[in-house]
Amino acid sequence: MLTRLHITLLLILAVAVWAATLVVLGIPLSWDYLKPFTIAVAVLTTICIVFDKWLWSLSVFKGWLVQRPNLNGTWKATLASDWKDPQTGQSIPPIECVMVITQTFSKMTTRLFTPESNSFLYANRLVCQDDGVFQLYGIYLNTPKVELRGQRSEIHYGALILEVRGDPPTSLAGHYWTDRGTKGSLELSNRQWRRVASFNEGAMIFGLSAAPSGHS
Repeated sequence: MLTRLHITLLLILAVAVWAATLVVLGIPLSWDYLKPFTIAVAVLTTICIVFDKWLWSLSVFKGWLVQRPNLNGTWKATLASDWKDPQTGQSIPPIECVMVITQTFSKMTTRLFTPESNSFLYANRLVCQDDGVFQLYGIYLNTPKVELRGQRSEIHYGALILEVRGDPPTSLAGHYWTDRGTKGSLELSNRQWRRVASFNEGAMIFGLSAAPSGHS
């Protein structure tokens, strides 16, 4: 997003070009022309902030001004992994979890809650492919509950690619892999606009089984 400094510099450049053009045309200059400068900076800064946070998602801007999809909300997620429990050696069934996406025009934060851990996407990018399909690329840090570390799950990094489906988006689907050698698929659906702060809070929305006491 453009900051107040960016806007100020752009306006200074515009004023300089405008003034130079007037000189070339032989039109006399006056300092009175600069009196609205601070007002213009304040107004444009406010417009940029409001657009970045709210206006960008309005349908009136869709297509001609804004291309990126609006992924805001809480999504029901199904995670299938090839990870095996080190205590039993058995694979695990798909896990029902919750992904929360908070998005503005310029930024996006994403957090995945499972019954035993949460993952934060600390680097992400939405990319539009040549056929118009958007894909979400991300690198995340997974943090299991402390009581599980050293037992069957450790803090680890991973990466994912999810394809955005529908316009407006109705689901995202793709795969992930981690630095502990595991991989799997992830699918998001059934978006709710309310954003939650824990797995149990999301479980109430989607009718999932709540995590045991001490889990999120």
